[in-house]
Amino acid sequence: MKVGILSDSHDNLLLLKRALDILEKEKVDLILHAGDYVAPFSVELLTRYSIPWEGVLGNNDGEVLGIFRKSGGKVNSPFWEGEKNNFRIWVSHFYLPAELAFESRKYNLVVYGHTHEAVIKKEDDFFLINPGEVCGLLSGKPTLALCDLEKKVAKLIDI
Repeated sequence: MKVGILSDSHDNLLLLKRALDILEKEKVDLILHAGDYVAPFSVELLTRYSIPWEGVLGNNDGEVLGIFRKSGGKVNSPFWEGEKNNFRIWVSHFYLPAELAFESRKYNLVVYGHTHEAVIKKEDDFFLINPGEVCGLLSGKPTLALCDLEKKVAKLIDI
């Protein structure tokens, strides 16, 4: 199962579209967004793609009701957990709850954002991933992450 991981798009529609096009070409089975879309029109862009997705709110998401409506129930707060293809997944915008979820070893994949710093941590068959930032605002380097849970590999991709 290939999972595309995004965070901190901050209304940069050009880079978000580029990221989604990359994930479409990679034929991911699921997209996870760890928050900070900022406005509903960023969420609406995600809904145009046929790839299943889930997400959470971030600290910069302003028009929360609009984001919830545009997402069709795909944006959750303050975290999302689920099981896809027998893999347990947990997503939050923030590091501390994600670290606790990772340490629990209940989830094959734990995702967070917020720091805009890309991290891929693997211990045994468990992943903790921050994909960096789609927007490229702080680092100047927009990135996403790709995790193949069956092959037990993950990597960063420049957008």
